Amino acid sequence: MKGLLLTPELLVQNIKPVIESCVLWQNKSLKVIIIANPTAGGFTQKKKSIKNAIVLQKAEEKARESLKKGKKTDVVSVELLKTEHAGHGIQMITGLLEEAVNSGDDYLVITAGGDGTHLEVQTTLLKAAFADETKKKIVTEKITVLRLPFGTGNDGSDGREIEDTLRRLTEPSHFSLQKAVKVWYEGKTPDGESRRKVDTYDSLDALPPWYAFNIASIGIDAFITYMTNKTKGVMPGDFYQMWVDLACVFYGSKFPSRTMTISVFNEKGDKTDTVSSAVEFCLLGVSGHRTYGSNHKILPTDDTFCTVKKMGLITKLLQKHTFNDGTHAGKPTTVLEMASKIRVDYDQDILVQMDGEVHLLQPSQYPLFMEHTEPVIRIIECNDAPYYKGADAI
Repeated sequence: MKGLLLTPELLVQNIKPVIESCVLWQNKSLKVIIIANPTAGGFTQKKKSIKNAIVLQKAEEKARESLKKGKKTDVVSVELLKTEHAGHGIQMITGLLEEAVNSGDDYLVITAGGDGTHLEVQTTLLKAAFADETKKKIVTEKITVLRLPFGTGNDGSDGREIEDTLRRLTEPSHFSLQKAVKVWYEGKTPDGESRRKVDTYDSLDALPPWYAFNIASIGIDAFITYMTNKTKGVMPGDFYQMWVDLACVFYGSKFPSRTMTISVFNEKGDKTDTVSSAVEFCLLGVSGHRTYGSNHKILPTDDTFCTVKKMGLITKLLQKHTFNDGTHAGKPTTVLEMASKIRVDYDQDILVQMDGEVHLLQPSQYPLFMEHTEPVIRIIECNDAPYYKGADAI
């Protein structure tokens, strides 16, 4: 195995016995769909690719030993679909949904890519579920999503490392339905010259609602995400930390921070707080204990809402490391609370991001809302998971 790079085809070969030895679909027939981005770092970055190949090979060997005692899941087929461009995953899942309506099989959709691949697949499933009751039943009862950490940051995958992700198939686990964060605005949709300015940042859906399955946010971190993605489009690599440093210096000149009013609501719809301040960013996570930007511990507690008030350049440079390890919690500039919904009123341009999808918001578009959806996306959780991550066991 030394020096062997992982390919999508080898992934299929390795993971099929692992799924067959899994008890989650015992006595059921299962179709496996692997949606792979061949350009993702988990395949193309030598060190990551070799490590993934070794881990999967070992998992396959262990699974084959287990299968000598008898197959637990009847895998009808394993289909490999390779994405060729942005939005391709949407087309693939749309076709799968049409097939699943008339099928008696269960489906396991494995996304082997970065946060963009995961986002396309989950957004398509979520929108279908909210639009049609028949498809909602299919999405919540028949289609399970397993997100492999093959991207750069892997904050939206099931486990940061592939070993942790595979535990969901090899150790005691259960199905859960995952929430999302819905993002929309109630103001006027831009047109004309203003629309063209917005189009510079559009990445998936031009118009809301938009969805995040990890964290939705506005402010400096959305700018960092946008610039990181833009840089990765020119050359491969992880440029997030570089843009954290650069944004500390340059963000304020491009997007000057003015007073913003953020209304915070609990799950009953009651307003629990109002924050009125110039801010660096504010965000709503699907749950607490979430990271973004390659494991930056932005929500280090059970709290789902975070905002950081505007800081001077020197303070920003001195405190930027606290967002890596979560020690920004408790700082005078940080507000951390439990929330199910937030409303943002503002009169300036600002960027909003949902799991790496970035859009520009202009004054005519406010107010902006972020709110937890009902749990819809079917995932796998280990029985010994230490934190609630916004998914309810079924």
